Amino acid sequence: MIFVFYGLCLASLLLLRPLLVYKVFSGQGKKSVFLTMYAIPALALIHATMGGLLYYAFPYIVIILSVVSMASHFAFRLDQSMCSLLSQTIKESRNLTILIGHWFLHAYGIIAITQLRDPVFHWALLAVVPFPSLFYILTSKFTDPSRLHVD
Repeated sequence: MIFVFYGLCLASLLLLRPLLVYKVFSGQGKKSVFLTMYAIPALALIHATMGGLLYYAFPYIVIILSVVSMASHFAFRLDQSMCSLLSQTIKESRNLTILIGHWFLHAYGIIAITQLRDPVFHWALLAVVPFPSLFYILTSKFTDPSRLHVD
C-alpha cells in the first residue's frame, strides 16, 4: 500500500506540480522537482529494505523486548528478596497481569519463530516461557548492591 502511495506521489509530482508551478509561482522553483524525483525512489527502496528486515526480525525483537521489559518491571520493585518478588507478583493483580502479558508476548515470539512445524517439540518449547521470570526471581538475591564486596 505504501508503494502505491509513493507511485501516486511521483505521478502527481510529474503531472500536477509543473502546472501549479507555472500558474501560481510564475515559473519560479522549477529545480525542486528534480530532488524529489530522486528522493521518492530512494525512500521506496529504504522502506522496502527496512520493512523486510523488520518482518524477519520481529519475532526476535518481541522476545528480547518482553524479557527486558519483564526484568525492568521486576527491577523497579523496592524489595528484591525472592519471597517478596514472588508474593507481590501473585497477590497483586496488576503485577500478575503484567507478568502474564509478558509471558504471552514471549510465547508469541516463540510461535512466530518456530511456526509450530514440529508440533511435539515446539509445543514443549512453550514450557520455557516462564523461565526468564523464574530466573530473575531466583537470582535476585545475588544482585543486591549492598552485598558487593570491594576489596
